[in-house]
Amino acid sequence: MKSLLNKLAGHLRQTKTTSLMAGILAFGPLQSASAQIIYSTGFEAPALVAGGPLAGQDGWSPGPPFLSPNAAVITASAKQHKNGQTVVVDGADLVSSDFVNGLTGGYYDAIGSYRHNVTHDTGGTQTVRISADVRLDGRVTPKSNFFSASIAAIGLDDGGGASGIGELAISSDGHVYGYSSQDLVPEFLTSAHVALGRSHNLAIEVDFAERTYSFYVDGRWLGTFDFDPSATSNILRRGSMITYAAPDTGNNKKADHTANFDNFAIEVVSE
Repeated sequence: MKSLLNKLAGHLRQTKTTSLMAGILAFGPLQSASAQIIYSTGFEAPALVAGGPLAGQDGWSPGPPFLSPNAAVITASAKQHKNGQTVVVDGADLVSSDFVNGLTGGYYDAIGSYRHNVTHDTGGTQTVRISADVRLDGRVTPKSNFFSASIAAIGLDDGGGASGIGELAISSDGHVYGYSSQDLVPEFLTSAHVALGRSHNLAIEVDFAERTYSFYVDGRWLGTFDFDPSATSNILRRGSMITYAAPDTGNNKKADHTANFDNFAIEVVSE
């Protein structure tokens, strides 16, 4: 398979998907008194200015133009929190793309990708945690992954290109889904019911020593899986926040959905 966002950017890479459920008990995310913060933000001033796009502020970069670079906006009036600033992606601002639609066979019609590059060398010994508070507002779309908001961990392949290590998304169908982030159309590895219209803490813990990644929702463990074979290095390239929308239908419109992101962090939690 080829990574969706990498292929959209024109990077071709043949891979195959493997996964292995591991673990018995649903322990919460790893915590360490000496956790090393690689990057952390509440999207607050003065580092980020409300009213403008996220891309270009505090080290955040957009994907290519067809990945809706201006749709993620810093706002001080989001529903997610009474006070402070958050990142809001309004579905109406996601750019419909024939390119995206064609590559995914109509599964997606618009994508917004927002990236914080860190290029952190774990030495093959560290576990790195990517987390954020994510809220999805809008019409529930039963049995249809019509609109979703995710966080993703991105590593490197042996050619120096980006390789997805794990992605965790809240869907408008009322579930959270974990997958590898290496497929044009996601192949779900795990899922759980979640409520829309409220904030959920999403976390991905990437164990570079064991070459596995684990998903957590509000501290609840959802499973542990093997790295995709394409993720060959010990470097975490970036953490990302991503929104996806399927083609509009008579009942479902991307403009009826909004994603909110807050308290994004990338940190080393064990070594």
